[in-house]
Amino acid sequence: DDDDDCGGANEHCSLGPMENFSAACAAGAAMVLVTNPVWLIKTRMQLQMKRTLERNKDCIRGAKGGADVKPPYRSMADAARTIVREEGPLALYKGAVPALMLVSHGGVQFVSFEEDEAGQERNGTMEKLQDSLGYLAMGAVSKMIASTATYPLQVIKARLQQRNQSVELTEAGDLAVVRREYGGVADCVARIFRNEGPVGFFKGCIPNAVRVAPSAAITFVMYETVMDMLS
Repeated sequence: DDDDDCGGANEHCSLGPMENFSAACAAGAAMVLVTNPVWLIKTRMQLQMKRTLERNKDCIRGAKGGADVKPPYRSMADAARTIVREEGPLALYKGAVPALMLVSHGGVQFVSFEEDEAGQERNGTMEKLQDSLGYLAMGAVSKMIASTATYPLQVIKARLQQRNQSVELTEAGDLAVVRREYGGVADCVARIFRNEGPVGFFKGCIPNAVRVAPSAAITFVMYETVMDMLS
């Protein structure tokens, strides 16, 4: 019966790789539907050079295409209102397709962690890894594997979510008004590959892996601690 499969009524069931992957993906998909507008606004506010725009208004207006440059967002609320007014409500869900594909990130991460943990148990070394250091290491490694495997999707999502008009610094240090708008995921992929090559899909991969590893390590230490308390 169900109790026998789970090892008794008072013990939690041990999920296999596919169950862990499916559960993580389902949770990730629900999160995308709720938080995509927030991520889009965050991405745009991170990319805009507000102070540079304010200090160099005359220079920017004199540049090619600078006469109609859009002002930077003043706040999160202003960004939301401006996006809806200029691009429509659906614009808040730009990048949702690669974001939904990115739910595999959490799946890969949990499967990597659980398989690593199971491998340690099979090798009889799990007792040595009961301290926080062992979980920290496994959490960091699983996050780095998942982050690297799904990083091209993160690049595509960020490109789709950026504002179609921005002021950027050229290699010569000059300001230039750049217009960049993609026709969808396929167009974004084709243009990145054509203009930047395969390496374009992994720009920023190393600093991203360094950034996410510590948070993932702490998350999995807490995850295992809570699971031990519940069981």
